Amino acid sequence: MPSSTDKTTVKSRNYDAVAGVYETIAHIYSFGLIRRAKMAQLRYLKRGARVLYLGAGSGEDAIAAARAGARVTAIDLSSRMIERLRRRLMRKGARAELIAGDALALTPDPLFDVVAGNYFFNVFGPKDMPVVLVRATSYLRPGGLLMIADMAPPRGLLGPLAWLYLKFGLSFFWLLGLASQHPIYDYRVEAQRIGLEEVAVHDHRLLGIGPALYRTLIFRKPEKGA
Repeated sequence: MPSSTDKTTVKSRNYDAVAGVYETIAHIYSFGLIRRAKMAQLRYLKRGARVLYLGAGSGEDAIAAARAGARVTAIDLSSRMIERLRRRLMRKGARAELIAGDALALTPDPLFDVVAGNYFFNVFGPKDMPVVLVRATSYLRPGGLLMIADMAPPRGLLGPLAWLYLKFGLSFFWLLGLASQHPIYDYRVEAQRIGLEEVAVHDHRLLGIGPALYRTLIFRKPEKGA
């Protein structure tokens, strides 16, 4: 049976292989909604805030945050993703701390003002995802924000069609060895379970109509003693 180290190495190689096209594929498949869900977070960032991007990939959201004045740290398992992000930052005249490594092995000091897990938690299966969510929250200072851009749980009469669309995309990335098969996660339920306060939810629909396909969620870690 492969060890967790072996699995991490394989996943890193898989992401290395698609580093140059991953963002483009996601943009085309989602008709730009994946990008919109990430960029909707910018209004919640303050200049000078310390922001951590988990599984940053080639980092269009991290670049936008850095250009908006945030102090960005971006981590990704794929060294090619990180190198691509490094080159893009240079072209944009922006700065960020870049780490090629395991996003779950950090020991930040001081803790971050904001942690963003954009299309990051859905990489993990249903047993691991709640554990990873708690780990991500541990990187936040009390009162800090956890930001998530991800798939929206299908709802309403057209929910089955939305489910088919989202599961097709998830299955495609699973076949590439980039994600696990799992239900469409409801992060509002998970966040409430671990005591996070809901700040905002923004749904993103194709042409502004029909079921929500992607969602931007903002949560706050309670202050100590709250």
